Amino acid sequence: MNAVVVPICDPSDAGWAASQAVALYRAQPVHLYLINVQRPLPQHVAQFFNRKDLRDFHREAGMRVLEPVIRLLNQADVPHEDHVLVGHQAETIVEFAREHDCAQVLVEPRPQTVLSKFGLGSIGSQVLHLMRARTTEGAASQAPGIT
Repeated sequence: MNAVVVPICDPSDAGWAASQAVALYRAQPVHLYLINVQRPLPQHVAQFFNRKDLRDFHREAGMRVLEPVIRLLNQADVPHEDHVLVGHQAETIVEFAREHDCAQVLVEPRPQTVLSKFGLGSIGSQVLHLMRARTTEGAASQAPGIT
């Protein structure tokens, strides 16, 4: 069964993400990972909290973002795993996909702009740029005569 990452950055992504995930699952059952990536708090703020409090804070904030998608997928009887991570959004999503051998990252297509071609702009365009860069690096490192 293929694995697919569905990153949810904002509650407004819920409708699109849920409809795409349900359609994908109905077409061919896949293992869905719903993820939300929280930005770390600045050190000058985080220093006043212990790790458990910071972990709980990020988990609660992330689950509030994931909740609408979770509700829609549960109503459609589509199984999923939910994860809240902390880090740089695009890099963390791509790393999660790599670590979990995900065949696809489901991001909403955005209009192609000059900035999106360089991995700037939306999180989706950054993720696509990083995925392409890693695919190119992997193919180049396995090519004969390339070190």
